[in-house]
Amino acid sequence: MIGFIADIEFVWGFQARIIGLSKTSPSFYYPPPTTFLGAIAEVIAKENNIGEYAGKLIINELSANLLAIGFKSINCIPIKYEDINRIIAVKITSGIQYPNPKDLGRSFDSPARGKTILLSLNEESPKIRYFLIFKDKEMQVKDSRLASKIEKIMINEDLFWKIARLGSKESIVCVEDVQKFEGEKIRTLSGKHVITNYAFPTISMERGDEKVRKWENEIYINPFNGSIYTINPDEKEKPKEESGILKRYFYNKDLLIFKVPVAVSLRSPPEYVIILNDGWRAYLVSYKNEQEVVIGK
Repeated sequence: MIGFIADIEFVWGFQARIIGLSKTSPSFYYPPPTTFLGAIAEVIAKENNIGEYAGKLIINELSANLLAIGFKSINCIPIKYEDINRIIAVKITSGIQYPNPKDLGRSFDSPARGKTILLSLNEESPKIRYFLIFKDKEMQVKDSRLASKIEKIMINEDLFWKIARLGSKESIVCVEDVQKFEGEKIRTLSGKHVITNYAFPTISMERGDEKVRKWENEIYINPFNGSIYTINPDEKEKPKEESGILKRYFYNKDLLIFKVPVAVSLRSPPEYVIILNDGWRAYLVSYKNEQEVVIGK
């Protein structure tokens, strides 16, 4: 078992929108767990010269090895909003391909698109802390389409240090600090009663209550299922999104509701008192004179 805590500094915020909606789609309070796994997968793919589509399958390997993932604000308030953006329309309508220089009016569009600004509560750049626990630091690649290019994946601090964005290409980040925890440094709490200030799936909770406000609900794709992306056998390279992520949102399959903390003050960060359901655990590490607790499998 190996754990990592990564402090991520944002330039302005991020853009990570809900999939499956039309042109106008809202953003999340925080980059979802699968978005963070995708950022790690991007680093692994680049280091091993794996293309964009096949590289997404690395997320499956990380997901299958994942025990816990949580996040919280260090010094910022997330503010979701939508603004008008001018975009290029890439489409074929009535046999005409767009963008088309002969029809500029239909070659552009201006939908409202969701973004999240992270408003700093002090004079520093906005920061979010991610806390992850993995079963093993060395992962044997099980997917045959990846195994031909990479035999194993080593999870270490370097992967986290090389993360450059969380969300769209405009969602630039800088990793401020990464800490690794192994062996006895990670404690699995034996009792069912825990207090956490990290986001957690509500399914893990038999009952609970806010100790310090405030907490919101967000729906994410299950980051623990190990098959987030699938590939259509007829399309050896391109993942079939509609049979994976998009279909899950449409049919409400394998989605998890997460309780996410929304800080309103540096003096009293959100906390939640939880009675854990069977099959769920709490992991504790000591970090910067504090005890960090994340909920997982």
